[in-house]
Amino acid sequence: MPRHLDAAKWGIRPPPELVSHHARHALSRRGFIATMAGAAGAAIGTSLIPGGALAAKPLNSAPKPTENTVTLNGVTFHVTFFGPGIDPSSIGDFNGFVGVAQVQGTGTGTNPDGSTETLLFDTDMRFMSGVYVGGDGAVHKGTFGFV
Repeated sequence: MPRHLDAAKWGIRPPPELVSHHARHALSRRGFIATMAGAAGAAIGTSLIPGGALAAKPLNSAPKPTENTVTLNGVTFHVTFFGPGIDPSSIGDFNGFVGVAQVQGTGTGTNPDGSTETLLFDTDMRFMSGVYVGGDGAVHKGTFGFV
């Protein structure tokens, strides 16, 4: 059963341009489904475009590593140990927030023959969120994790 909007029965008269357009074109089920299908298609389509193209950022915006280095077992890392008064960031030219956690403990390892042994672990995890100067010389904003 079709429904018709009768503006004459409304308490306050709407403007004539509203009645002439919207009352004649009430959203039908077909119109609603078509609109939602178009919105879903647009959302899916934009997910196919690379993020760099949408943000118009250069692709070489990687941060420069800090000049501080630590060499362990012949491998050099661009990181500093953290403590009071020491910058824990591993990014050079960085301004932002840094969170650090150093977790140490023991665990039990089970060998293939069923025997167990106590193992030690020591982890250094960090996150950095803020602005930095990238390899391209421009200022960028980002969030990074180091595990």
